[in-house]
Amino acid sequence: MLSGRRYRLELDAAQAELCETFGDVCRSVWNTALEQRREYRRRGAWMNYVPQAAELADAKREFPWLAAAPSHVLQQTLRDLDRACREHGTFKVPAVTPVVASVRTC
Repeated sequence: MLSGRRYRLELDAAQAELCETFGDVCRSVWNTALEQRREYRRRGAWMNYVPQAAELADAKREFPWLAAAPSHVLQQTLRDLDRACREHGTFKVPAVTPVVASVRTC
């Protein structure tokens, strides 16, 4: 039998701001990568995780704001997008819109 536990994460102001920054960067990577995939599909080509991850490494050198989030977090964002596109199709995956979540601070 599997059992699980739930924990409430209480962040201080600096931690909450850092998490929000990570979320903003991941949202931007998701939306940009999704639009890139859609453009490739419109031209009859195919794009998947591997070339996008390579381009992400180049983009992090070119755009310093991408370095605000850890690489593994951005790579996981691309993996999640790749899985969503494989399961649902490139044009059925929604773009991520900003969601305001309440963060409880100490």
